[in-house]
Amino acid sequence: MSGALTAGGHRPDTRGVPLIAVLIVGAAVLIGLAAGDPAPQWWGPLAILAGGAVFYAGARWPFASLLLMLGSSILLVVVQASGTRAVNLIDLLLPPVLLVSAFGRARRDAHEDLETGAAHGGLRAAERRLTGAVILFYVAAACSLVQLARIAGTSAALDSGLVLIRALQGLALYPLCIWWLRTRACVEKVWVALAVAGALLVLVNLIGVAAWGTTRAGMAVYLNDPAAPIASPNEAGTATLVVGVVLLVRQTMRPDWKNLALGALMLLLLALTRSRSGLLAWATFALLTLRWVRPGRLLAGALGLAALLPLVPVDYWTRMVRSAAVERGSFEAYSFFVRVYGWQTAWKVVQDHPWTGIGYLGFRFVSHQYNELRLVLITVENYFYEILVGMGAVGLTLLALVFVRLFQLGREVGRVAPPGTLAHAMARFHAPFVLALLVANMTGDNFVGMVSVAQMAIWSAVLVRSGHAAVAEAARA
Repeated sequence: MSGALTAGGHRPDTRGVPLIAVLIVGAAVLIGLAAGDPAPQWWGPLAILAGGAVFYAGARWPFASLLLMLGSSILLVVVQASGTRAVNLIDLLLPPVLLVSAFGRARRDAHEDLETGAAHGGLRAAERRLTGAVILFYVAAACSLVQLARIAGTSAALDSGLVLIRALQGLALYPLCIWWLRTRACVEKVWVALAVAGALLVLVNLIGVAAWGTTRAGMAVYLNDPAAPIASPNEAGTATLVVGVVLLVRQTMRPDWKNLALGALMLLLLALTRSRSGLLAWATFALLTLRWVRPGRLLAGALGLAALLPLVPVDYWTRMVRSAAVERGSFEAYSFFVRVYGWQTAWKVVQDHPWTGIGYLGFRFVSHQYNELRLVLITVENYFYEILVGMGAVGLTLLALVFVRLFQLGREVGRVAPPGTLAHAMARFHAPFVLALLVANMTGDNFVGMVSVAQMAIWSAVLVRSGHAAVAEAARA
């Protein structure tokens, strides 16, 4: 009789077991039907059931779900919902985790456990200045949609509004990290999540190149698009830098061969992406940090890179040579001249709307009106130029303020964090890391999307929390 009881003498609560069993059986049946007949009447209920399960899991296990979202900023698993719309894990997990965190214990505990002291006050002041500048910029971006609706129509404003919401989704990871990362163990789990996501990114792309015929490695994996399962190569190029910097910080704190091995794989993956913006980002970061590297380690690193060269695809070198030489008749030359043509077209838009712009990401809706060939140019291929076109001089000034505050935050953390702490190591690499991402966006627009904003939000939140932890540990010592 006693064997049927729990240790506390109470029978386990099994009231939810029949419902769970019914859901499992129902899901299994739907999967079988969808596999045999891929029609909407089967995939629709299955998608609703899967989305509900993920939503419940996010509310039930918020911190584990947060780690999944952080990993998704490196390897994004996507399901195509329509011709132009897709759903990913951040879409499904963010609402429940945000609700549970904001109205549950995470936010309350974060506010109740505020550290006191001059150093902590300085960190919070730098953080407030940064968050204030970010909020001001995105409020201005939202207001600019009114201008876009007036010029290009309501549908154009709604489309740009959806892209803006994507950026806000990535931005929402910042307060979640601030609320949840209260201990060193939690921060370490974030580093592990990003490193594991980086390893999976390498694995998926190696399979893609070897078995799926993928020509350029990417960070977005589409589960229901066998024709093109891997996408976003330029975002993957900068994602390799994010993981590489995280590994470098971990190696600084605790040397481990696994950090070096995964870092080498990040460089190999960079070559597989063939991303020129990613290469520029890595080169910028390397040039700004080489002065800190000891000659012996620099030599070892050079030998390691030389060992990786035979693994780099020949197509990568061909693309780089054609890009540098602007080889006539090549796709690289074509993309270069299209980019220049786009910049010329964008300048005409700026001349007509110099102060407030055409509206956030509005260039694609009016570009055909500003060039002789009537080409529809989707992007300016330069994030800062895109903001100038979309939000005018006012928007570009607000964006510059955001990055000024971001650099100031890193400098403040470096000022108060004692040497040897995680915060000090992050602050040391903060400026080169941010500058490298800025360089990548000189020939791209990664910061328009969700994942690049999420990566910066995660880095900044860990920088702030590790700064407070370092100051608190120094005070106790």
